[in-house]
Amino acid sequence: VVMADPPWDIHMELPYGTLTDDEVRNLKIGDIHEDGVIFLWVTGRAMELARDCFRIWGYKRIEEIIWVKTNQLQRIIRTGRTGHWINHSKEHCLVGIKGNPKLNRNLDCDVIVSEVRETSRKPDEIYNLIERMFPNCLKLELFGRPHNVHDNWITCGNQLDGVRLVDDEICRRYNSHFRGANIQPWRKEQEAIIPVSQVEGGGIASRDAPWIPPLAAPAPATGLPPNAPHQPSHRDAWVPPAQPPTA
Repeated sequence: VVMADPPWDIHMELPYGTLTDDEVRNLKIGDIHEDGVIFLWVTGRAMELARDCFRIWGYKRIEEIIWVKTNQLQRIIRTGRTGHWINHSKEHCLVGIKGNPKLNRNLDCDVIVSEVRETSRKPDEIYNLIERMFPNCLKLELFGRPHNVHDNWITCGNQLDGVRLVDDEICRRYNSHFRGANIQPWRKEQEAIIPVSQVEGGGIASRDAPWIPPLAAPAPATGLPPNAPHQPSHRDAWVPPAQPPTA
């Protein structure tokens, strides 16, 4: 599966560089797979250009997903940044197919209603939708940014902070192609804020931080300690003395 959000030239001022129409057409995205699906985000004037790219890359358009944009109050945005004639409150994701890929059908609908976040950041629901449709295949995102990085995805983009590969086989192939790269498989533990280590007897410790006790505490003691006097309780009734006190 490929998902791409190309930097279309929509004739507006944008906080990133864009590609010309011919540069997008000449991308070799169709060479990535023989049997697969592409999810291509488009907006404004790029709608017709995207359909032309599908034809050049060898895809057949089969679906179109609509992202309805909302604000923090979950109301539809009516003053979007895009749109030459009418403010755009939605974004389109064209779906194209190539060959005969295996996928789960009819699990989701073609409308996503989700809040707008950073510039060009897509809703998390699209990743969940693709994961359900294609649970057992490689997933590639092109023109990704740091906030687009997800587990089980290969994200490529010129604004990412370095190379981070998780799959052992992909690391091996990357290192063999780029001599001297020596990329090691990434693990989540590497991004821990404070490195931690186990402590003999339980618990964990870290530099410049107090000792944290183990989660499994010893079982509480039952009964009274040995040689301890009897402790009265609210269930013990008061019994008057047999003889009144003497003056």
